[in-house]
Amino acid sequence: MTPRIDIGIDGGGTGCRVALSVAGGPVHETRGGAANIVTDPAGAEAAIRLAMTEALAAHGLGLDALAEARICAGLAGARLPGEADRFATRLPFLAYVVDDSVTALEGALEGAEGTLASLGTGSFFISKSGGRVTHVGGWGFRLGDEGSAAWAGRMALSLALRVADGRLPADPLAEALMAACPPHPVLWAREATPGDFAQLVKLVVAHPESAISASVLAAILGALREGVEAVGHAPGAPWVLTGGLGEMLAGRLPEDLREGLRPASGRPLDGALRLARGLP
Repeated sequence: MTPRIDIGIDGGGTGCRVALSVAGGPVHETRGGAANIVTDPAGAEAAIRLAMTEALAAHGLGLDALAEARICAGLAGARLPGEADRFATRLPFLAYVVDDSVTALEGALEGAEGTLASLGTGSFFISKSGGRVTHVGGWGFRLGDEGSAAWAGRMALSLALRVADGRLPADPLAEALMAACPPHPVLWAREATPGDFAQLVKLVVAHPESAISASVLAAILGALREGVEAVGHAPGAPWVLTGGLGEMLAGRLPEDLREGLRPASGRPLDGALRLARGLP
């Protein structure tokens, strides 16, 4: 009898990872290249295929073994209409494809009900209650990602330009931001990526005496509160705050938001493998 193979996949623009377990045994992980299923589906397929091949090879298996595998892939962009099904048909194996926020929630709460707020370069909010999953945000730097580091960095730089215009009082954070974006923020922003804007949040946090810093941090907390309320999070219920900015904010949360807050139990990759193990 062929042993059961469970495989979890986590993929996004910065890379992909595969976690594979045979017959409930130890988990072997491999890494691959960028796996953006919206902007480069062919490249994503190739990166996942290579990482999958390496994971199988570690167990002396080939791609033919995937006929008996249970596979869950949590991929950035899979929440867009039709993208999950469209990408699933590209893969040379049968897989349950979901948005990476779903696997992130599953990993963070180990399948339990609760809420996940992710504040990294981008942001999203997702909650599971009564078996129903509710998701808001995650629409990217240009159209959304409220409360994210990139969103906050752009806000801070915009306020710094108001100081330069004389519309706001002199501010030490404004000086630091102008110096960090040579030769001028407008020219810098033309080539800046969301990740570049996100890096500016470090300056925001490093200037607690700044009125601009206070305004930006208040806006982030407001977006966080709005996001968790939008997914139906009940006060005091379990929730997890992840992402680089989320980690920076954990100690600054007002007391009511600290209720129910817990560290993430696992990663999105762990959530993908957990979902794969739940497949029949």
